[in-house]
Amino acid sequence: MNKKGYTTESGGRQNGFAIEPEINPITEVESKRSFFLFIAILLPFLIGGFYYLRNLL
Repeated sequence: MNKKGYTTESGGRQNGFAIEPEINPITEVESKRSFFLFIAILLPFLIGGFYYLRNLL
């Protein structure tokens, strides 16, 4: 976090750092990348669960 001077409504700062962090909106590319990463992590769990339940019966 940087010391740009973000303050609270009362103007307070804590230890030289801003209490309210700077807001950095995510880009469209980051959004798509995180979606594909989520799918890539979720897919092995779904496939593994499917095979587990199929072999259970």
